[in-house]
Amino acid sequence: MISTDNLPTHFIGQVFAHKLSFIGAILAKNGVDIALLLKDTGISLDELNDRDYKINKDQIIQFYHNVLALKIPGISILLGAAIKVNDYGLYGCTLLCCKGLRAALEYSIRYHSLVTKTVNMSLYVNEESGYSYFRFEDLLFVDDLIEFNIELQCVIVLSLVRECLDNKNFAFDELRFSFNRPKHYLLYEEHFQCPVSYGNTHSEFILRNDKLLLSTPRSNPFAMPLLLDQCDLVLNSIAAKNELLITINQWVAANMHKNLCSEELSKYLCVTPRTLRRRLCDQGTSFSCIVKELRCEAAKKLILATKLTIEDIGNTIGFDDVSNFRAAFKKWTGVTPSSLR
Repeated sequence: MISTDNLPTHFIGQVFAHKLSFIGAILAKNGVDIALLLKDTGISLDELNDRDYKINKDQIIQFYHNVLALKIPGISILLGAAIKVNDYGLYGCTLLCCKGLRAALEYSIRYHSLVTKTVNMSLYVNEESGYSYFRFEDLLFVDDLIEFNIELQCVIVLSLVRECLDNKNFAFDELRFSFNRPKHYLLYEEHFQCPVSYGNTHSEFILRNDKLLLSTPRSNPFAMPLLLDQCDLVLNSIAAKNELLITINQWVAANMHKNLCSEELSKYLCVTPRTLRRRLCDQGTSFSCIVKELRCEAAKKLILATKLTIEDIGNTIGFDDVSNFRAAFKKWTGVTPSSLR
Protein backbone atom coordinates (compact mmCIF):
# COMPACT_ATOMS: atom_id res chain seq x y z
CA MET A 1 0.00 0.00 0.00
CA ILE A 2 1.34 3.42 -0.96
CA SER A 3 0.58 6.21 1.47
CA THR A 4 0.85 9.97 1.38
CA ASP A 5 0.64 11.34 4.89
CA ASN A 6 0.78 14.88 6.19
CA LEU A 7 2.73 14.78 9.46
CA PRO A 8 2.68 15.73 12.25
CA THR A 9 -0.90 14.76 13.04
CA HIS A 10 -1.41 17.15 15.92
CA PHE A 11 -2.32 20.82 16.10
CA ILE A 12 0.81 23.01 16.13
CA GLY A 13 0.79 26.72 16.92
CA GLN A 14 -1.41 29.29 15.24
CA VAL A 15 -3.11 28.90 11.86
CA PHE A 16 -4.72 31.19 9.33
CA ALA A 17 -8.34 32.13 9.99
CA HIS A 18 -9.46 31.44 6.41
CA LYS A 19 -12.00 28.76 7.23
CA LEU A 20 -13.63 30.78 10.00
CA SER A 21 -13.81 33.79 7.70
CA PHE A 22 -15.57 31.71 5.04
CA ILE A 23 -17.99 30.27 7.57
CA GLY A 24 -18.80 33.74 8.89
CA ALA A 25 -19.43 35.12 5.40
CA ILE A 26 -21.67 32.21 4.42
CA LEU A 27 -23.75 32.36 7.58
CA ALA A 28 -24.02 36.17 7.32
CA LYS A 29 -25.62 35.69 3.89
CA ASN A 30 -28.11 33.40 5.61
CA GLY A 31 -29.07 36.04 8.15
CA VAL A 32 -26.85 35.01 11.04
CA ASP A 33 -25.39 37.80 13.20
CA ILE A 34 -21.58 37.56 13.06
CA ALA A 35 -21.43 38.68 16.69
CA LEU A 36 -22.97 35.33 17.68
CA LEU A 37 -20.14 33.48 15.96
CA LEU A 38 -17.40 35.61 17.51
CA LYS A 39 -18.76 35.46 21.06
CA ASP A 40 -16.02 34.58 23.58
CA THR A 41 -13.46 33.91 20.79
CA GLY A 42 -11.43 37.07 21.30
CA ILE A 43 -11.62 37.65 17.53
CA SER A 44 -12.88 40.99 16.17
CA LEU A 45 -14.79 41.36 12.90
CA ASP A 46 -11.84 43.17 11.31
CA GLU A 47 -9.48 40.39 12.36
CA LEU A 48 -11.83 37.75 10.97
CA ASN A 49 -11.75 39.46 7.57
CA ASP A 50 -7.96 39.84 7.57
CA ARG A 51 -6.47 37.15 5.30
CA ASP A 52 -3.19 37.25 7.24
CA TYR A 53 -4.78 36.99 10.68
CA LYS A 54 -3.93 33.86 12.64
CA ILE A 55 -5.87 32.08 15.36
CA ASN A 56 -5.19 29.39 17.91
CA LYS A 57 -6.88 26.10 18.69
CA ASP A 58 -9.03 27.42 21.53
CA GLN A 59 -10.43 30.17 19.30
CA ILE A 60 -11.41 27.63 16.63
CA ILE A 61 -13.07 25.44 19.24
CA GLN A 62 -15.13 28.31 20.65
CA PHE A 63 -16.09 29.47 17.14
CA TYR A 64 -17.23 25.96 16.19
CA HIS A 65 -19.26 25.69 19.39
CA ASN A 66 -20.94 28.97 18.49
CA VAL A 67 -21.74 27.61 15.02
CA LEU A 68 -23.32 24.45 16.43
CA ALA A 69 -25.32 26.52 18.92
CA LEU A 70 -27.26 27.88 15.93
CA LYS A 71 -28.82 24.39 15.60
CA ILE A 72 -29.11 24.55 11.81
CA PRO A 73 -29.84 21.07 10.35
CA GLY A 74 -27.08 19.83 8.05
CA ILE A 75 -24.98 22.93 8.70
CA SER A 76 -21.75 21.29 7.54
CA ILE A 77 -23.29 20.85 4.08
CA LEU A 78 -24.54 24.43 4.01
CA LEU A 79 -21.05 25.68 4.83
CA GLY A 80 -18.77 23.26 2.99
CA ALA A 81 -20.72 23.25 -0.28
CA ALA A 82 -20.52 27.05 -0.49
CA ILE A 83 -16.72 27.17 -0.32
CA LYS A 84 -15.00 27.50 -3.70
CA VAL A 85 -11.42 27.03 -4.85
CA ASN A 86 -10.91 30.77 -5.37
CA ASP A 87 -11.73 31.36 -1.70
CA TYR A 88 -8.35 29.82 -0.83
CA GLY A 89 -6.09 32.31 -2.63
CA LEU A 90 -2.65 30.87 -3.42
CA TYR A 91 -3.63 27.42 -2.11
CA GLY A 92 -6.73 27.32 -4.33
CA CYS A 93 -4.97 28.66 -7.41
CA THR A 94 -2.26 26.01 -7.12
CA LEU A 95 -4.85 23.31 -6.51
CA LEU A 96 -6.57 24.14 -9.81
CA CYS A 97 -3.25 23.94 -11.65
CA CYS A 98 -2.50 20.37 -10.47
CA LYS A 99 -2.42 17.79 -13.24
CA GLY A 100 -4.97 15.10 -12.46
CA LEU A 101 -7.03 14.16 -9.42
CA ARG A 102 -4.25 12.27 -7.65
CA ALA A 103 -1.88 15.23 -7.90
CA ALA A 104 -4.61 17.52 -6.57
CA LEU A 105 -5.29 15.25 -3.58
CA GLU A 106 -1.59 14.90 -2.80
CA TYR A 107 -1.12 18.66 -3.05
CA SER A 108 -4.05 19.27 -0.70
CA ILE A 109 -2.42 16.97 1.86
CA ARG A 110 1.06 18.41 1.67
CA TYR A 111 0.00 22.07 1.76
CA HIS A 112 -3.05 21.85 4.01
CA SER A 113 -1.25 24.00 6.59
CA LEU A 114 -1.70 26.98 4.25
CA VAL A 115 -5.36 27.05 5.27
CA THR A 116 -7.13 26.57 8.60
CA LYS A 117 -6.02 23.02 9.35
CA THR A 118 -8.44 21.43 11.81
CA VAL A 119 -8.02 17.89 10.48
CA ASN A 120 -5.12 15.82 9.21
CA MET A 121 -5.54 14.28 5.76
CA SER A 122 -3.76 11.31 4.19
CA LEU A 123 -4.06 9.22 1.03
CA TYR A 124 -3.56 5.44 0.96
CA VAL A 125 -3.37 3.75 -2.44
CA ASN A 126 -3.86 -0.03 -2.36
CA GLU A 127 -2.71 -1.46 -5.67
CA GLU A 128 -3.86 -4.98 -4.78
CA SER A 129 -7.47 -4.11 -3.98
CA GLY A 130 -7.69 -1.43 -6.66
CA TYR A 131 -9.05 1.14 -4.18
CA SER A 132 -7.66 4.24 -2.51
CA TYR A 133 -8.56 5.79 0.83
CA PHE A 134 -8.55 9.53 1.47
CA ARG A 135 -8.54 9.69 5.25
CA PHE A 136 -9.44 12.40 7.78
CA GLU A 137 -8.26 12.65 11.41
CA ASP A 138 -9.65 15.18 13.87
CA LEU A 139 -7.05 17.58 15.32
CA LEU A 140 -9.24 19.46 17.78
CA PHE A 141 -9.78 16.54 20.20
CA VAL A 142 -13.12 17.87 21.49
CA ASP A 143 -15.73 15.12 21.68
CA ASP A 144 -18.78 17.20 20.75
CA LEU A 145 -16.99 18.77 17.75
CA ILE A 146 -15.53 15.68 16.05
CA GLU A 147 -18.63 14.98 13.97
CA PHE A 148 -18.97 18.57 12.72
CA ASN A 149 -15.24 19.01 12.14
CA ILE A 150 -14.89 15.84 10.04
CA GLU A 151 -18.19 16.31 8.17
CA LEU A 152 -17.31 19.86 7.23
CA GLN A 153 -13.90 18.86 5.87
CA CYS A 154 -15.44 16.02 3.85
CA VAL A 155 -17.97 18.38 2.27
CA ILE A 156 -15.22 20.90 1.49
CA VAL A 157 -13.03 18.25 -0.14
CA LEU A 158 -15.91 17.05 -2.32
CA SER A 159 -16.68 20.64 -3.36
CA LEU A 160 -13.06 21.36 -4.27
CA VAL A 161 -12.63 18.06 -6.13
CA ARG A 162 -15.78 18.69 -8.18
CA GLU A 163 -14.50 22.14 -9.09
CA CYS A 164 -11.03 20.87 -10.00
CA LEU A 165 -12.56 18.19 -12.23
CA ASP A 166 -15.18 20.63 -13.54
CA ASN A 167 -17.75 17.93 -12.81
CA LYS A 168 -20.63 18.82 -10.48
CA ASN A 169 -21.77 15.19 -10.42
CA PHE A 170 -18.50 13.60 -9.33
CA ALA A 171 -18.88 11.28 -6.36
CA PHE A 172 -16.51 9.09 -4.39
CA ASP A 173 -17.38 5.39 -4.30
CA GLU A 174 -18.00 5.30 -0.56
CA LEU A 175 -17.76 7.48 2.55
CA ARG A 176 -17.02 6.02 5.97
CA PHE A 177 -17.36 7.95 9.23
CA SER A 178 -15.84 6.89 12.55
CA PHE A 179 -18.67 8.41 14.61
CA ASN A 180 -22.24 7.18 15.04
CA ARG A 181 -25.02 7.97 12.58
CA PRO A 182 -26.21 11.56 13.10
CA LYS A 183 -29.79 12.78 13.22
CA HIS A 184 -29.67 14.33 9.76
CA TYR A 185 -27.88 11.44 8.05
CA LEU A 186 -30.26 11.44 5.07
CA LEU A 187 -29.04 14.92 4.13
CA TYR A 188 -25.47 13.62 3.95
CA GLU A 189 -26.36 10.60 1.83
CA GLU A 190 -28.17 12.89 -0.60
CA HIS A 191 -25.28 15.34 -0.79
CA PHE A 192 -22.37 12.90 -1.12
CA GLN A 193 -24.21 10.71 -3.67
CA CYS A 194 -22.49 7.54 -2.48
CA PRO A 195 -23.01 4.91 0.23
CA VAL A 196 -22.31 6.37 3.69
CA SER A 197 -21.61 4.21 6.75
CA TYR A 198 -20.94 5.03 10.39
CA GLY A 199 -19.05 3.59 13.37
CA ASN A 200 -15.99 2.71 11.28
CA THR A 201 -12.35 2.64 12.37
CA HIS A 202 -11.54 5.65 10.18
CA SER A 203 -13.32 8.56 8.55
CA GLU A 204 -12.42 8.33 4.86
CA PHE A 205 -13.49 8.62 1.25
CA ILE A 206 -12.99 5.45 -0.79
CA LEU A 207 -12.49 5.58 -4.55
CA ARG A 208 -11.36 3.24 -7.29
CA ASN A 209 -7.74 3.76 -8.27
CA ASP A 210 -8.69 4.53 -11.86
CA LYS A 211 -10.48 7.67 -10.63
CA LEU A 212 -7.12 9.00 -9.46
CA LEU A 213 -6.25 9.30 -13.16
CA LEU A 214 -9.14 11.68 -13.89
CA SER A 215 -7.91 14.84 -15.63
CA THR A 216 -8.25 18.36 -14.28
CA PRO A 217 -9.25 20.66 -17.19
CA ARG A 218 -7.59 23.79 -15.77
CA SER A 219 -4.23 22.20 -14.95
CA ASN A 220 -1.22 24.37 -15.77
CA PRO A 221 2.12 22.53 -15.59
CA PHE A 222 4.02 25.68 -16.61
CA ALA A 223 2.71 27.69 -13.66
CA MET A 224 3.11 24.91 -11.08
CA PRO A 225 6.83 25.36 -10.29
CA LEU A 226 6.39 29.05 -9.50
CA LEU A 227 3.21 28.46 -7.50
CA LEU A 228 4.81 25.65 -5.50
CA ASP A 229 7.80 27.88 -4.73
CA GLN A 230 5.41 30.45 -3.29
CA CYS A 231 3.59 27.79 -1.27
CA ASP A 232 6.90 26.55 0.13
CA LEU A 233 7.87 30.09 1.14
CA VAL A 234 4.67 30.46 3.14
CA LEU A 235 5.05 27.01 4.72
CA ASN A 236 8.64 27.78 5.71
CA SER A 237 7.48 31.04 7.27
CA ILE A 238 4.88 29.18 9.32
CA ALA A 239 7.46 26.60 10.38
CA ALA A 240 9.90 29.32 11.46
CA LYS A 241 7.27 31.02 13.61
CA ASN A 242 6.41 27.69 15.20
CA GLU A 243 10.02 26.67 15.75
CA LEU A 244 9.56 26.66 19.52
CA LEU A 245 6.59 24.32 19.27
CA ILE A 246 8.41 22.01 16.90
CA THR A 247 11.33 21.80 19.36
CA ILE A 248 8.94 21.09 22.23
CA ASN A 249 7.13 18.42 20.23
CA GLN A 250 10.42 16.73 19.41
CA TRP A 251 11.46 16.77 23.10
CA VAL A 252 8.13 15.34 24.23
CA ALA A 253 8.23 12.65 21.54
CA ALA A 254 11.74 11.62 22.59
CA ASN A 255 10.84 11.47 26.29
CA MET A 256 7.27 10.23 25.99
CA HIS A 257 8.01 7.00 27.86
CA LYS A 258 9.00 8.96 30.98
CA ASN A 259 7.01 10.75 33.65
CA LEU A 260 7.04 14.11 31.86
CA CYS A 261 6.98 17.47 33.64
CA SER A 262 7.16 21.00 32.34
CA GLU A 263 10.01 21.88 34.73
CA GLU A 264 12.31 19.41 32.93
CA LEU A 265 11.34 20.91 29.59
CA SER A 266 12.04 24.41 30.93
CA LYS A 267 15.55 23.35 31.90
CA TYR A 268 16.08 21.83 28.45
CA LEU A 269 14.99 25.07 26.77
CA CYS A 270 16.95 27.23 29.27
CA VAL A 271 13.87 29.27 30.19
CA THR A 272 11.86 29.63 33.38
CA PRO A 273 8.65 27.60 33.81
CA ARG A 274 6.72 30.88 33.82
CA THR A 275 8.24 31.94 30.48
CA LEU A 276 7.47 28.54 28.99
CA ARG A 277 3.83 28.75 30.10
CA ARG A 278 3.52 32.25 28.64
CA ARG A 279 5.04 31.30 25.30
CA LEU A 280 2.81 28.26 24.99
CA CYS A 281 -0.22 30.35 25.96
CA ASP A 282 0.69 32.80 23.19
CA GLN A 283 0.52 29.85 20.79
CA GLY A 284 -2.87 28.80 22.12
CA THR A 285 -1.73 25.61 23.81
CA SER A 286 -0.15 24.22 26.99
CA PHE A 287 2.41 21.60 28.01
CA SER A 288 -0.27 19.14 29.14
CA CYS A 289 -2.20 19.59 25.89
CA ILE A 290 0.88 18.88 23.78
CA VAL A 291 1.72 15.77 25.81
CA LYS A 292 -1.86 14.49 25.54
CA GLU A 293 -2.07 14.96 21.78
CA LEU A 294 1.33 13.42 21.07
CA ARG A 295 0.63 10.42 23.28
CA CYS A 296 -2.74 9.93 21.62
CA GLU A 297 -1.30 10.00 18.12
CA ALA A 298 1.62 7.75 19.07
CA ALA A 299 -0.78 5.26 20.65
CA LYS A 300 -3.01 5.16 17.57
CA LYS A 301 -0.07 4.54 15.26
CA LEU A 302 1.36 1.80 17.49
CA ILE A 303 -2.04 0.11 17.79
CA LEU A 304 -2.64 0.12 14.05
CA ALA A 305 0.89 -0.44 12.75
CA THR A 306 2.43 -2.88 15.25
CA LYS A 307 1.65 -6.13 17.07
CA LEU A 308 2.69 -4.79 20.46
CA THR A 309 0.34 -5.64 23.31
CA ILE A 310 -1.91 -2.91 24.65
CA GLU A 311 0.09 -2.97 27.89
CA ASP A 312 3.40 -2.53 26.02
CA ILE A 313 1.96 0.36 24.01
CA GLY A 314 0.81 2.03 27.21
CA ASN A 315 4.28 1.64 28.72
CA THR A 316 5.90 3.01 25.56
CA ILE A 317 3.99 6.28 25.80
CA GLY A 318 4.41 6.73 29.55
CA PHE A 319 1.66 4.75 31.33
CA ASP A 320 2.76 2.38 34.09
CA ASP A 321 -0.73 0.93 34.51
CA VAL A 322 -2.58 -0.50 31.51
CA SER A 323 -6.00 0.31 32.97
CA ASN A 324 -5.04 3.99 33.20
CA PHE A 325 -3.89 3.87 29.60
CA ARG A 326 -7.15 2.27 28.45
CA ALA A 327 -9.18 4.91 30.30
CA ALA A 328 -7.09 7.78 28.91
CA PHE A 329 -7.26 6.44 25.34
CA LYS A 330 -11.04 6.05 25.56
CA LYS A 331 -11.28 9.65 26.78
CA TRP A 332 -9.05 10.90 23.95
CA THR A 333 -10.66 9.04 21.05
CA GLY A 334 -14.05 7.78 22.19
CA VAL A 335 -13.02 4.14 21.58
CA THR A 336 -10.92 1.58 23.44
CA PRO A 337 -7.46 0.53 22.21
CA SER A 338 -8.73 -2.97 21.48
CA SER A 339 -11.68 -1.82 19.42
CA LEU A 340 -9.43 0.48 17.35
CA ARG A 341 -7.12 -2.45 16.59
